[in-house]
Amino acid sequence: MVSFKGLKYGAFAGFIATWSISSVIALTEILLGLKIGTFYSIMGISLGVNNIVAATTTAFILHLLIGTIIGAILGIIGIRWKKIRMFNPYKSALVGMGAGIVVWLVLFLPITTFLVQPDINSITTMLAIQSQKVLVSEDINLSIVNITLFAIAFHLIWGAIFGFIISSLLRIRLFRIKEHYKDIVNIDPKIRQVAICNSEGKMMYTRHDQGVENLLTPEESKKSLEMAMTAWKVRSELSHKIGKGRYVVAEYEKVKRITMPFGDDYLLYLTTETIADHFNIVNKIRKLEAGLKYSNR
Repeated sequence: MVSFKGLKYGAFAGFIATWSISSVIALTEILLGLKIGTFYSIMGISLGVNNIVAATTTAFILHLLIGTIIGAILGIIGIRWKKIRMFNPYKSALVGMGAGIVVWLVLFLPITTFLVQPDINSITTMLAIQSQKVLVSEDINLSIVNITLFAIAFHLIWGAIFGFIISSLLRIRLFRIKEHYKDIVNIDPKIRQVAICNSEGKMMYTRHDQGVENLLTPEESKKSLEMAMTAWKVRSELSHKIGKGRYVVAEYEKVKRITMPFGDDYLLYLTTETIADHFNIVNKIRKLEAGLKYSNR
């Protein structure tokens, strides 16, 4: 589910970033004295489409599709790989810009070199027929070179937009998690501690109820949480045979400990008084979880 979130957010960010870049491309064509759509026309003709309108439309749609797919892939990497976790907007924008340069080197430059350049005569002929002007292949070739160089800036802008959007989406989701976390604390006065962890066991939020005496030191609390996380992961490894875990209650002489999933990729850990109705607490949390899932659509 973590990967799915990254895919969904990344695909959305990639689509918006690619659409935005299309406007930048059009502006660049105006600055270069080219007709709007020339870039997509050239790409479409290189793909073998022998009609200017069809070539432009085909290339534009493919550009959006490829940008969306690349965004989805980057979204999965960005949400799974700790070193480039895309929560910070500035860091995320820089990571996106780096990815944009890689895409330019690995995808755009080879396509221009090995697909567009060899087909320069066909491109010149098609554009001349469409514009009803005499065009020289050297001029078209120069335009392609200019567009290729400008494309470095395009991909940097694409990466910055992509990074900012996906970072914003992830931070919005964390904010929603935090709001629900506040609701969990107020579900029952017998709740002593609430903690929310991500799928990797990192504590996102933790809080003790006011006036509650901690039975464990901070180090012992951390160890207890780690033990609960480890036990939950072991159970999850058997989920393909016994089904997904709903919740686990461990009752001690002084407290109860409840461990359960919350949302698609978070784990909820809480302790209560021994007299607490854990079944009622779990049901109320499930209602909050349903609201969480609904708000993340």
